[in-house]
Amino acid sequence: MLIEIVFQYRTLLGKCDLGVGLDWDEIEAMSAIESAFAPSADDRRSKSGRRFRREAMDLEVLMRGDRINDRVDLVEIGPGGFVVRHAPFVARGEQVEIQIDVGDRSYRFRAQGVWMKDDGEDYKVGLVMIGMPVCLHKVAVSKHEHDAIDQIAAAA
Repeated sequence: MLIEIVFQYRTLLGKCDLGVGLDWDEIEAMSAIESAFAPSADDRRSKSGRRFRREAMDLEVLMRGDRINDRVDLVEIGPGGFVVRHAPFVARGEQVEIQIDVGDRSYRFRAQGVWMKDDGEDYKVGLVMIGMPVCLHKVAVSKHEHDAIDQIAAAA
């Protein structure tokens, strides 16, 4: 899946930033991902400094930040960053966390606001990824037994 590929790339890049280094297989994987997301020769954005192209997708994710805890639509993703729609105001340079839940995994990416455009009542925001991502595995230790909390959630 595309999110796993971006997670793998950002993790390998994080290892390089930490000075841990990569083995030959990791170097090959990183090169393959970079070449798969390289902008085409006629891509005008490559002239403006964008290193990777982004792929279109439609996924609801959680954006967290300073006074931000909103569901937004992830519309583009690439090894360098995201584009989200129906987002709150995110200032240039403001850091947020993007949480993407896929099956039993929860991917967490740190990102920084780069650009923002009006999108009706909300905003369309371009984010550049920073730092190393985290992947949490959700595991049920025991079978869930219905309780009062489930009844409250069902009533709502």
